[in-house]
Amino acid sequence: MREHSRARAWAVSVSSAVFILAVGAAPSGAFAADHLDAPTIAKHGNRDITDVFAWSTNNGNKTVFVIGYNPGAGALPTSDTTFGPNVRYKLKVDTNGDLKPDVTYKLRFGAPNGSGRQHYSLYRNGANLVDAMTGANTSIPGGGMVTAGLFDDPFFFDLDAFKGQVLGNGNGRSFCDGNEVDFFQGLNLTAVVLRVPNSWIGGNNANLGVWATTEVEKGGHWSQADQMGRPAINTVFNNADSHKQDKELFNRTQPAQQGDLGFATHARQVLESLGGDPNLADVLIPDVLTYETSNTNGFLNGRKLTDDVIDAELGLVTGGGLTSDCIDNDSNFRTVFPYLQAAN
Repeated sequence: MREHSRARAWAVSVSSAVFILAVGAAPSGAFAADHLDAPTIAKHGNRDITDVFAWSTNNGNKTVFVIGYNPGAGALPTSDTTFGPNVRYKLKVDTNGDLKPDVTYKLRFGAPNGSGRQHYSLYRNGANLVDAMTGANTSIPGGGMVTAGLFDDPFFFDLDAFKGQVLGNGNGRSFCDGNEVDFFQGLNLTAVVLRVPNSWIGGNNANLGVWATTEVEKGGHWSQADQMGRPAINTVFNNADSHKQDKELFNRTQPAQQGDLGFATHARQVLESLGGDPNLADVLIPDVLTYETSNTNGFLNGRKLTDDVIDAELGLVTGGGLTSDCIDNDSNFRTVFPYLQAAN
């Protein structure tokens, strides 16, 4: 059973740190975080969860969730600029620490119309909350707000500098060398943005576990295709050749089951090889994003769009040897709903 009192900040901090190592270790063409993290999901962008964000509004009474899909939407042949009509998109919230969802938000999308817009329905624990169209902000009865559509990818990172300085691939690049390039500038994804009152997810000052899943219908049955809480857990800790099948299994596994299937052992082995603390494996697995409602600090609590996880974690990974990639976000995130910047 997860203990929120056990180094909640470390749980988020270290998981984001290993994201940095994931970029170089991921399959060819993978972007970052959980973009294209396993062979099967890499073929179906509309099932691929790229990032999960959760943060408190300034008044501390509401929470914003952002979940990204379709990495490189419109640029990669495997990613769409729309959501899959045969996919169930879910956001799961654990309010009591048992690693099982107490609140589940589900979205189902129809086929795109002539202009590429889609009708969709939003459900909470099986009850319909609202029906809407993509590309528009829609109020939810009771004080919520939702939108879904194509947006600028919120991630920002100098990938080439990482490859040159950290991975040593010989490209001549290093962090802050005057040739900084944000690899993500100009790339899009599809995203769901959901803002809800804290009373819907356990109340103010509640300690939550948050993750997202996608499911696809096969032979009349729904099967989980992807799951994600923290950035890059699957990409990093199941990256060894002997563990590649585990990437697929990890995406199909519920957090409550992950501790019993050897994933913590994988994490412990990788942490030891990187010179990290192997005991952190029991914090990183199971894969849920820890978040306290009403706490407006952002990272290390949950994850805001503006949080520069690269700068925050370079120092942790390198023991202070590296502190920045000198890249700021290129999106100029909006201060009002839906927060994400419009698509390029």
